[in-house]
Amino acid sequence: MSRHPHTAGATMPAPLHPSASETVLVIVLVLTGAWLAPAGMEPAAILQLLGGTGLLGATVATVLRRIRRTPLTLIAA
Repeated sequence: MSRHPHTAGATMPAPLHPSASETVLVIVLVLTGAWLAPAGMEPAAILQLLGGTGLLGATVATVLRRIRRTPLTLIAA
């Protein structure tokens, strides 16, 4: 996706590239699935495990992304 102006004159934002933590998450999920498949686990169980792990990982990646954007303020008590 480029930053060429639309007909209304607005520019498109640059595409969002995955962060290092998101890339690691995808690699871990793929390797885990490849490791569990020949181990004799049921396909439905593998999908459930990978789905839960993916959901947890996506949540962590989202939280990390928001933490990086939001300045950390310490409240002195």
